[in-house]
Amino acid sequence: MKSFFKKIILKFLQLSLKKKLAIVLILGVVLFFGSKRFTNNQQPQYQTAQVEKGSVIVAVSETGTVIGSQTNVTSPTNGIIVELYVKNGDSVSSSQKLFKVKSTATPQEKAAAYASYLSSQNTLTAAQAKINALQSALFKANQTFVNGKGTANPITDDPTYVQQKADWQQAEADYKNQGAVIVQAQAALNSASLAYQATQDSVVTAPIAGTIANLSATIGGNVSVSSGNGTSSSSSTTSSSTSSSSSNSTVLVIGDFSALQVKVSASEVDVPKLHTGQKATISLDAFPNQTFVGTVANIDTIGTSASGVVTYNVFLTFATIPSGVRPGMTASSIIQTQRHDDVLAILSSAIQTNNGQSFVRVLKNGKITEVPVETGISSDTDTEITSGLSEGDTVVTSVAASSRTGTQSSSPFSSFGGGRGFGGGFSGGSRGGR
Repeated sequence: MKSFFKKIILKFLQLSLKKKLAIVLILGVVLFFGSKRFTNNQQPQYQTAQVEKGSVIVAVSETGTVIGSQTNVTSPTNGIIVELYVKNGDSVSSSQKLFKVKSTATPQEKAAAYASYLSSQNTLTAAQAKINALQSALFKANQTFVNGKGTANPITDDPTYVQQKADWQQAEADYKNQGAVIVQAQAALNSASLAYQATQDSVVTAPIAGTIANLSATIGGNVSVSSGNGTSSSSSTTSSSTSSSSSNSTVLVIGDFSALQVKVSASEVDVPKLHTGQKATISLDAFPNQTFVGTVANIDTIGTSASGVVTYNVFLTFATIPSGVRPGMTASSIIQTQRHDDVLAILSSAIQTNNGQSFVRVLKNGKITEVPVETGISSDTDTEITSGLSEGDTVVTSVAASSRTGTQSSSPFSSFGGGRGFGGGFSGGSRGGR
C-alpha cells in the first residue's frame, strides 16, 4: 500500500506545473461540494403549520346504555292464562285489559285464604278501636298528674307525685306502642288480601299507558304471583316461555319508548365539569356509522361506589329519538364541557413552558424565534392561544433531522417527551373532542 502511494506521488511530481494546478483545483472543488452536501444533510428539517382560526372543544367521554320508563306487569293470581288481549308492540291505555287468569287453587285453599283475610281484618279493627281507649286513658292520666294534689317538686319523694307521673308516662307509652301494633296489623291484612286474591280468577289491566313489550306467556301458560311488580328505568330481563309454563313472574312489560334516554356513568373526576344543558354526541354500537345529538338532562347528586371507584349517573336526552333504538342498547357519549369558537389554536405539543411562561417557536424569514404566548382552554390535542400569535403565523410543530442513514423526526421541545408533528396548517374544523 505504501509503495502504491509512493508511485502516485512520484508520478504527480513528474507532471508539469499546469497539470499539477489542474489536479489540485479539481480536488478542491470535489472537497468543497462534498463538504457542503455533508453539512446540508445534517441540517434539521422543520415541520410547520400556519395558525388558523377554528374551534377548541373540551369534552369528556362516558359509556352507558339506552333506558326507557317501563313497568313490569305480573299476575295477581296463581293460575293459567286463559285469555290474552294484547301482543308485543300494541299501544295500550291505562286500565285497558291485558290478560285473564284462571286460578288453580283448590276450594280448601280458597277457604283458608279467605278465613285468614277475615281474621287479619278483625285484628286491624280491634287494634284501631283500642287506640281510642288508650288515647282517652293518656289524656286522663295527664290531667290527673297536672291537677293532682302531689307536689310539683320532683326532688321530693312525695308518693302521690311519683305515682301520678308514672301513670301518665305508662299511658303515653301504651298509646305510642299501639300505633306500631296498628301498622303491623295493616301489613298482615295486606299480605292476607294478596294471598286471598292469588286464589281468585282475575283480569289484569294496564297500570299505565304505553307500548307492550317482552310478552313472555301464551294462552295455557302457568303464571305465579310476584312481589316485584313496579316501575323500572332499565331494560327488563328477558324470560323464556312455552305454551305450558312461564319461568318468569313478569308476564309483560309496558314501556314509554317515546322518552328514551342514555344513562352513562361519570367518574368523580369528571362529574364536577358536567351540568344540565351541555351538548353531547351519542354513538350506539347497534348503529356503528351514525352519531346522534343529545343534551345532559340530569345528574345524580349521590354517587355509587364499586371496588373503590365512585361514579355518578348522568342522563342524556336525544334531540330526536332515532328509529330502531331500543332500551338496553350499548351507548357511548362525548359531552362538551367547554367550547370556544373562532379562536386561534395550535397543537398542545407545540407549546413549552419555562419558569411559568409558555412559548412556541415561530418560523419567520427563515429564522426560528421563540414567542411567548398566553393560552386559554385545552383539549386532548389542541390549545387556545389568546395572545402572542396572529392568524397566518407559521409555527414549528416538529423537527426532522436528516442524515446519510435517513430522516428522523422529533419534537423541537424535548421537555414534552416528543411532540406530534403535522403539516399544512390546522384544518378549519373543530378541535378537541373530535
